[in-house]
Amino acid sequence: MAQSAEDAEYERALAALSGLISGRQRKDSGMWSHAFEMMQSYLERLGLDKELPKLSIIHVAGTKGKGSTCAVIERMLRQAGYRTGLFTSPHLIDVRERIRINGEPVDRATFLRNLWWCFDTLEEKATDDSGKPAYFRFLTLLSFKVFLEQQVDVVILEVGLGGRLDATNCVRAPVVCGVSSLGFDHMELLGHTLPEIAREKAGIFKPGVPAFTVPQPEDALGALRDKAAAVGAPLAVVRPWEGYAGAQGVALGLAGEHQKLNAALALALAGTWEGLAGGAAGGGAAAAERAAEVAAGRLPAVYAAGLAAASWPGRGQIVHDVVEADSSSGASAGGGGQAAEPAASEAQQQAQRRQHQQQQHGVPRLSFYLDGAHTAESMATCAHWFADTIGSPPTAAAAAAAAAGPAAAGAANGASQQPHEQQQSGLVTQNVLLFNCMQEREPQKLLAPLAQTLRERQVSIHHALFVPPDSTYMKLGATQEPINLSWQHALRSVWEANGGSSGGGSSGAAGAARAAAAAAPQLPPLPAACASGLAVPAGAGARGAVLPSLQVTLEWLRRCVREAPALRMRVLVTGSLYLVGDLLKQLQQPQGGGGAGSG
Repeated sequence: MAQSAEDAEYERALAALSGLISGRQRKDSGMWSHAFEMMQSYLERLGLDKELPKLSIIHVAGTKGKGSTCAVIERMLRQAGYRTGLFTSPHLIDVRERIRINGEPVDRATFLRNLWWCFDTLEEKATDDSGKPAYFRFLTLLSFKVFLEQQVDVVILEVGLGGRLDATNCVRAPVVCGVSSLGFDHMELLGHTLPEIAREKAGIFKPGVPAFTVPQPEDALGALRDKAAAVGAPLAVVRPWEGYAGAQGVALGLAGEHQKLNAALALALAGTWEGLAGGAAGGGAAAAERAAEVAAGRLPAVYAAGLAAASWPGRGQIVHDVVEADSSSGASAGGGGQAAEPAASEAQQQAQRRQHQQQQHGVPRLSFYLDGAHTAESMATCAHWFADTIGSPPTAAAAAAAAAGPAAAGAANGASQQPHEQQQSGLVTQNVLLFNCMQEREPQKLLAPLAQTLRERQVSIHHALFVPPDSTYMKLGATQEPINLSWQHALRSVWEANGGSSGGGSSGAAGAARAAAAAAPQLPPLPAACASGLAVPAGAGARGAVLPSLQVTLEWLRRCVREAPALRMRVLVTGSLYLVGDLLKQLQQPQGGGGAGSG
């Protein structure tokens, strides 16, 4: 099919953006400070320096949960009737996801018009000292231009990295600032202790601008307080979610116990913004009333509706893939030039009818549990979310972790859910890990807490797959570089060195694992190049396998459930938002012999 003129223009824009990716690794910090200082020059060259104060901005930094917090703020304020602008990073599928108007990615026409205007203006006014800004800084400038043109009432601005020297910190007068949970990430730039990292995040604090944070480790909180005092920013720790009257009856739209922490921060930021700027933005007396309710510890009805409706793809997201049974002996339709397969046997037809009946009764047989966790703390949180979602009982260790913090809370009533569900559906369930992380990260710090938490929660991983993403941070769109799987083999080795996940060390858990292994159907073989692995001794942790692409991986998973009507596979996809985004894109593609994914 010939490419449309619009598609061709969009591809040209993506190529231009890719040309702005510097190629330097993030740990190359020598030019970071200079690059931040150049943001003022870029604003002036675009004529945005005098326009930027027109934007009413909520600025959010943090290590974990800042994107989710921004998404929740946006949804609550949109529910309240405001026209919202949201800037976040990274994107999952399309770069326009980073710049949203009223919750939707900016339309192509608006994106292209403003992109080329910024691109051409910066090029025309380039000097010997500076040309065009690098990728993230350009997108930050582009977002300001779009938000000004679209005349949004409020901008929710997520910091990209750090805070003090982040491109978004060219904003000098936000209405309110927030800092989500702190942890260890990008330490080569931000520091190797929590107080050092906290000071960098607190770099977004401004004189006289109220700031909020969630409960933090004492040394990190002390650093935030010191920085706030130094710049004259009033800083407060937010009221816990459970402390709001009316919160108990709200089912948050974002999954996971840890989202209650993000919701509490979002409430404080949204309520404060409405109290300070909502009236001028058209909120009228209702804005002041909602701000007063939040300050008094009551959850406004409009905010409750926004919290319930909030969504944030790739973070605690479940996608059920509808895989239709083949009408032939198992291969996907279409094998061009080959002889037709013989008609299905009576047994195969019965199995296909059974599969169809199970799908009709709402029992998904291939489900993807997506969470782009990529720090040690968030990997443990991800494992708890997966365990809670599939109904695995909390162990004593999990209960102790839950008492230590909301990010590790377990589902108290989940002990009998999974066996009952499996008995009712008549399916054999296997859990699969699909993992990758960027090479700048330390795999041991990600895979060890993941494996340990899954063991504590008695969640067995039957198959562990290590797969490169289709995209890379060095280029927009799919990479055309030759496949090098050495990194994925290293990840597999780390996983196996950590014992994988055997679902707990008790004799009961080991017996259950052996019983599950005995009941498991025979899986189709992996591609010849990946045939090693997936031979899991009964009761042992899952061995891993390296697969060359997400397309190959998805085809194999679909073939597993297609050829084994009694099999259900639950796939935990984590370690990288690039991996999560690329899988979501694959799930949107039409299947060779089946249906499409649904969320």
